[in-house]
Amino acid sequence: MSTLYYILSGENEDVSESELKTLLELYDGGHSVFCWPMICVVRHSNESAWAKVAERASNVREVGQVYDFGPLAGWEDVNLLAGKLRDLAKGSEWIHVTQLHGYLEDEELKRLEGVLEEKTGLTTRYRRGPSLRLIFSGGVVVVGRTLFRAKRRPLYTKVFDRSFAITPSLARTLINLSAVKEGGVLLDPFAGTGTIILEARSIGVIGIGLDIDWSIINGLARNLRHNKNPSIPVLSDGTRASFANIDAVVTDPPYGRGASTRGVELRELLENFLSRSLESLVKWGRVVFMVPAEAELEVDDIVTRVGGLIKSKHYMYVHSSLARVIYVVVPV
Repeated sequence: MSTLYYILSGENEDVSESELKTLLELYDGGHSVFCWPMICVVRHSNESAWAKVAERASNVREVGQVYDFGPLAGWEDVNLLAGKLRDLAKGSEWIHVTQLHGYLEDEELKRLEGVLEEKTGLTTRYRRGPSLRLIFSGGVVVVGRTLFRAKRRPLYTKVFDRSFAITPSLARTLINLSAVKEGGVLLDPFAGTGTIILEARSIGVIGIGLDIDWSIINGLARNLRHNKNPSIPVLSDGTRASFANIDAVVTDPPYGRGASTRGVELRELLENFLSRSLESLVKWGRVVFMVPAEAELEVDDIVTRVGGLIKSKHYMYVHSSLARVIYVVVPV
């Protein structure tokens, strides 16, 4: 059983952690996971699972082998820490020290780095070549070696786009929260320019994208052709169309971001969309979507009334005056 650390994006820690845990469940059912701010340590039962998780995750910044970890209180003896690092540092050219979450004061951290340089003979300043990782988060320290650093860019380009389209990173996050597997079918009832559909294909998922606006669905079709993407664009009302055997529904409904709702109130739109989506899913499928935070209580009520169960909710703060809630809903 291998033990690895996963450094997460700190922008939305709850979303990052939930995405990681969803992917771990998907690829390694026998794992155990321990999380602190911006970092999780995972004991894998499937030795190859980490590579799949790292490549697919949107919010994993770094993955590495864990040599040791534990409460910082147990590492207060700097000589003991330096001795452990010296024993583990064979083949390393420097010690890469990172504090993910404030625990040590800056001066304390600098003093610690100076002592470690003196005791181990290795610099803590950046160098090319392999490094030993020393990571602090809250009251925990992790010692390890880096295996993977994310350098993710979209594998597609758009010839048609709109300012209200969600980012590729957020689209990937929503898809991952749906737990859809490679080879599965994903439905986006409000596809717009197709970011979710294009991201889904980049991880081996076929998409069906709906939009009620002919000019938008025509642009989506152009994007799909440009990227040789076999996903299917459909001119249809996402609140009324019916499907069967859909593995996941992932979407960003139109709520006044420049996309037309054709005069339909948000409550009615969400109620109809959720009802159709839950009917379209396979029994283990999930619906993942976002709404403005001020609509949360209303959406909670809608989910219950259409026969859904809220598996999880996640809060995303875009800026001080704009927050969104990500819903993960399953059939009852």
